[in-house]
Amino acid sequence: MFDEQRKSRRRPVSYTAWIALKNGPHGCVLSDVSETGARIAIEDGENIPDSFVLLLAGNGSARRTCDVVWRERFQVGVRFRLPGEGKKAVKLPAATALNETAAPEGAAAKSV
Repeated sequence: MFDEQRKSRRRPVSYTAWIALKNGPHGCVLSDVSETGARIAIEDGENIPDSFVLLLAGNGSARRTCDVVWRERFQVGVRFRLPGEGKKAVKLPAATALNETAAPEGAAAKSV
């Protein structure tokens, strides 16, 4: 029998979000969420970094820093990092909003 290890109750959802990667945002879907973490459906779960920033709004204003706790081909389970918690997150490119593309240093970001 499966032994439940979650510390808080999860809720099923279907919510579009984006994982901030060095080469730009990567679309994903939250398939369940709790206060402490989430299950994320993604096209290539095996190549997602161990830590990343999850953008919950298209303009990047709502975000959570995440640590992967398990991964499968098309989904990952993450723990939300608490504010001020150790471990450094992935450094985001200069442009974090979805309608901007990261530009080389010294150049302006362009709209898509």
